[in-house]
Amino acid sequence: MNREEFIKKIDEKLKLIRNEKGFTQDKMNYVNKEKKMITDIFRRIILGKKDKFMFKGYSQSMVDFREIDENTGIYIHIPFCKSICPYCPYNKVLYEKEKAKDYKNSLMKEIKMYKKYLKNKNITSLYIGGGTPTLLVDELNEVINYIKDEFEFNGNIGIEIYPTEVSEELLTKLKSLGVNLLSLGVQTFNDDKLKFLGRKYTVKDIENALEKIEKFNFKCVDIDIMTNLPGQTIEDIEQDLRKVYSYNIHQLSIYPLIVFPMTPMDKIIREKKLKRFSELGERKILNIIDKVSKECGYERSSIWTYGKSEDNRYTSVTRESFIGIGAGASSLFSNYFYLNTFNVEEYIKVLNENKLPINIVNTMSNREKMIFWIFWRCYDGIIDKNRFYKLFNKDIKKEFRLLFNFLKIFSMSKEEVDKIYLTELGRFAYHYVEKQYSIYYLNHLWESSMKKAWIDEISL
Repeated sequence: MNREEFIKKIDEKLKLIRNEKGFTQDKMNYVNKEKKMITDIFRRIILGKKDKFMFKGYSQSMVDFREIDENTGIYIHIPFCKSICPYCPYNKVLYEKEKAKDYKNSLMKEIKMYKKYLKNKNITSLYIGGGTPTLLVDELNEVINYIKDEFEFNGNIGIEIYPTEVSEELLTKLKSLGVNLLSLGVQTFNDDKLKFLGRKYTVKDIENALEKIEKFNFKCVDIDIMTNLPGQTIEDIEQDLRKVYSYNIHQLSIYPLIVFPMTPMDKIIREKKLKRFSELGERKILNIIDKVSKECGYERSSIWTYGKSEDNRYTSVTRESFIGIGAGASSLFSNYFYLNTFNVEEYIKVLNENKLPINIVNTMSNREKMIFWIFWRCYDGIIDKNRFYKLFNKDIKKEFRLLFNFLKIFSMSKEEVDKIYLTELGRFAYHYVEKQYSIYYLNHLWESSMKKAWIDEISL
């Protein structure tokens, strides 16, 4: 079987009969079982991890905060939104002024509780996401200034922004706070598709926002665009691309609509029998994105991002170490990966009791940590063999022989002296794996965290 036949076979196995009778529950169960089987095979055989990833309820002795890396980032989660989009899987609640004030006070308490562990660390970056974090721009003034004043901070500050929130007053405030990276959640330049996604703005609102942003000369302006929306055509996607690149942006983040089973969007698509591109269709989309981006002077900087300069990137998820502040925020350092409680009321309550709001902890084995590191380096499309050896004192190709033999045999990677690069086919394969990771691991983790404020144990 050659590589094209391999991809086609996967697509045939995973594809429902999208014409004729559409999605029945039996068909959904069959496809979900097939996809889950592939992710399990990847975890057990390719990565050599036979047991599941285990998270256990937090207790004080579980995490040694002295092991926080010398160079680490901070992420702050602001869960408040004026309206809830039906596709969004992230931790969010409707905005309430008094609750937002209490939440800011709790953010400050949590940051101060970490101070003794972070005071001698180099804080390399600060990202603020949500939700709609700019709803709390005045409250964030205290939070950001505290971090800059009390810690060794010398990095970029990035924030997500909603198109209708953009004003010259807001942008001036962000600039004065030292924010130099913006991520604007556009999603599409099609009014009908924006309405379907539950976005409360029009294409004209996006254009007005971008015109204002251009005047402020931010170090990096990133635009988020979604593909494979129900009913969307290749021509629609190319039109969105060319519209984005007509503006003076530094980075495009472009990814398929990932339908998390826990979101209302899953039910909407199933009940209305809405059609979307197959896996092979998504590969065609990725190739078109590559082509148009190159024509416009943008190079691929990760699986789902394109940019003009490596120095001007908005990237919070690929950091090797970070501390998460806020309800639902995650932290990663040493052998620890943990999540705060998603419940805003419980988050505020435990901090009023001077306790950290950590919900569940995955204490990673060395192999799990290596797998986690490789996963996010694959997202970048580049694996630095020397960096791996420095972190783990092991030869990456010997440690993961089966994985890299697999990538080589199917022409998914190419190798230079000290780096391994994913090819076009390799990036498509990762694109597929990342989607399944989101649907079968993150969905279970986040849905469980939203249903229960404090979890005893969960396996993925």
